Amino acid sequence: MKIKSLLVSATLLLTLGACQKDAKEEAQPEYADWYALRAPDARAIEAVTGDIDGTLVITTRYKVYQTTDRGRTWRTCNYQEIHGVFGFSQQQDTLLLLTSGLGSAFSNSATAYAASPSHFSLDKGLTWKPYRNWRWRADFEPRVALNRVTTASGTEYSINVQEVPASPPSNGIYLETVGINTSTGQKLTLPNEHQINSLYVDAKSRLYVAASAPLCGNGQNFAFCGEQNGVLYVSKKPQL
Repeated sequence: MKIKSLLVSATLLLTLGACQKDAKEEAQPEYADWYALRAPDARAIEAVTGDIDGTLVITTRYKVYQTTDRGRTWRTCNYQEIHGVFGFSQQQDTLLLLTSGLGSAFSNSATAYAASPSHFSLDKGLTWKPYRNWRWRADFEPRVALNRVTTASGTEYSINVQEVPASPPSNGIYLETVGINTSTGQKLTLPNEHQINSLYVDAKSRLYVAASAPLCGNGQNFAFCGEQNGVLYVSKKPQL
């Protein structure tokens, strides 16, 4: 019995040690200017809210996930409705889930929004309950911009969209997201090519970029480089 107890104790110590070790590891893969978090399912990341140093919540349109360890592990939240999720809105201690989109993110001039709150969470996105919109005059309020954000210093960051002519004999064009523009004239590029879906800035002015999996072809040659799990990029330094 003593030997068995010692073995059980040793196993528990090893398990606890492994958990502590995992908690200290950095997000992978990692780049010079960005942390990169991989979605837990084979869909693009549509939107994000929270803080990489605390709790992050993402949506891959029909599922919502929460992580407290920089994306090493994800909890599947209890949202199971048929309505797709476009974004989030933080209202004091309440997190709202937005289930409609206004406008198109594929525009350099117009602003696209997530709107129409349908559920709320009081535990940072882990559990959701139906939301009745008493406070706002219209169902599409509050709304949150998707393709552009503004930092505390007033600098605007927006998704850079490029028109690419289709191959002959077609006369059409393809719209591709090719990076991020700033109101100061700076252009940011990501480590890989992606379809960029939304931008977000946390309280520390770090930029979050919700995107598809890396792309190895666009237009008529659209193709993912491998798995289709989306990527969330987080800038390592504040964007001023």
